Amino acid sequence: MNPTQQVDMPTPQVPTNHGYGVGLFFTLFIFLMSYNVNTLAASCCGGGASSGIILPKFNDAMWDINLSHEAYDGAWSKDGSYQKDPADSELLQRRLDLSYAYRLADQWQLNIGLPLIDNQNKYSGENSSVQGLGDMQLSVWYEAFDKVTCVYKINGWESLKPSLYFGSSLTLPTGISSYSDRVDSSFDITGLGFYRLDVNIIIEKTVYPFSLSWQGKYGYTFERPVNQENGQAVTPYNKQLGNRSASIFSAAYTWFLPNLSMLTMTASHSQLEEDKTKYDGQTDNNSGLHKTTMGLSFAYSSAVRDWIIKLGISEAQDGENIPKTQIINMGISHVY
Repeated sequence: MNPTQQVDMPTPQVPTNHGYGVGLFFTLFIFLMSYNVNTLAASCCGGGASSGIILPKFNDAMWDINLSHEAYDGAWSKDGSYQKDPADSELLQRRLDLSYAYRLADQWQLNIGLPLIDNQNKYSGENSSVQGLGDMQLSVWYEAFDKVTCVYKINGWESLKPSLYFGSSLTLPTGISSYSDRVDSSFDITGLGFYRLDVNIIIEKTVYPFSLSWQGKYGYTFERPVNQENGQAVTPYNKQLGNRSASIFSAAYTWFLPNLSMLTMTASHSQLEEDKTKYDGQTDNNSGLHKTTMGLSFAYSSAVRDWIIKLGISEAQDGENIPKTQIINMGISHVY
């Protein structure tokens, strides 16, 4: 989920016989940035779009700035075996994700994400430093609920109703990909080089002080012609990456501080899958990927819920055909 969803909840009354009350806002989802296809946004295997944000239900607009530091530590092969990087290697990608959301109607919102990428790599004696845009993302979301669904206690079936979001996202290949003119090696990559259309769903339920959420995503990547790879001309062919699916489960707990500001801790577990790539319609059996990621994050929200400060870390646990990564995120959001 998105950390700014906390503004949807009513302000609780703090008991007079406690130093502070305990409650929960909607699940912090700083690790949207670490679970989804953007986990691949790296110098080793391509970039991605900003993960996007979700505008709280009763607000008109918001902006979000997130800085992430992604370090690479070897990779998993096709059969899932782990392989270390050569000695003295250091592969890093830093991202500055700029996102903006705007309410189109009572239950509709639009958001845009723009990532700025900095690749710093040392590998087998080769040094590389590249800066540029990543792949932009445009998203539209529909809120399939009319009022806030978080409750303080269960009072019948009506109080069990969750928050439900449906969305669609278009990734634009604005980054530097393997098929760009100005690419000398894979370390130069900041984008995937493909248009992709995703459908998304978020289901979340809060019963103070706990919250559970699940997000699912399925993406279709459009076929494209290729006539060069890593700066070298190749025999023209058509390439289509496999469809991608992602699933995230998260659980959160929030403490209300004496001034009614909030501190929330969220643990997340995510799965990313990509089907096999096709070349001129023929399947490449050595392609496809899988990745499992665990994350832990914290968010501090002001008493009026208009400012949110975020900090989190995630680490890949296992995978196939994909690097092992660790990501540290820091961010700030402001809601209008």
